[in-house]
Amino acid sequence: MKPNFGHKRHFEKGMLAGILSAVVLTASVNVQVIAADGGLIAEAPQGAVVEAAAAENVQALSQTVSGYTEQIKTKRNEAVKKAEEIRKAEEARKAEEARKAEEARKAEEARKAAEAVKAQKAAQAAQAGDENLLAALIYCEAGNQPYQGQVAVGAVVMNRLNAGYASSIRGVIYQRGQFGPAMTGKLDRVLASGNIPASCYQAAREALAGVSPVGNALHFGDGNNTGIKIGAHWFH
Repeated sequence: MKPNFGHKRHFEKGMLAGILSAVVLTASVNVQVIAADGGLIAEAPQGAVVEAAAAENVQALSQTVSGYTEQIKTKRNEAVKKAEEIRKAEEARKAEEARKAEEARKAEEARKAAEAVKAQKAAQAAQAGDENLLAALIYCEAGNQPYQGQVAVGAVVMNRLNAGYASSIRGVIYQRGQFGPAMTGKLDRVLASGNIPASCYQAAREALAGVSPVGNALHFGDGNNTGIKIGAHWFH
């Protein structure tokens, strides 16, 4: 007779039910160990054997689970350690970038400060040069005139600078055909000697500061008889 494979699932279920029944029955059935000659060697409750086997299986399973647990803990610890290393490396990178940025900022500030000092010194030197040159011209043109007349000569030079005669005080003073002492070389000789009265320096400083007793006058002389007269000069 051919086996009925259609009843395989029912057969497996029956076997499982039988096994479970056998396990349940082992609590009341003894297990005998028989020698080869038929003699009884030992006898023990079958339930105890099953329980012992179950205990061994549970212990093995527990050891396996413990092993997996340790592996998981190890991998988790390694992952945490790796994440911490990455975090610290990122913090170190950002700190290094911040340090370099701060150094660059300070270097830029130092550069700008140095440039500002350099520009200030250059401006001071230029101002000192302009003051010295203007004082020398005032001495040459109005050294024998009242102080107000000396300031007025300096004011004429500044008015010409502001009017665009030249781009610098030196350019105004040495402009061709304008101031006699610059054309004859007297101005250069006075500058070289350094023999310039203090009143001429003071008049030059006032003129540089914008003081003008003659308004916007661009010319002065002693023979025009027009404009504002100070001492021997007419300013117009």
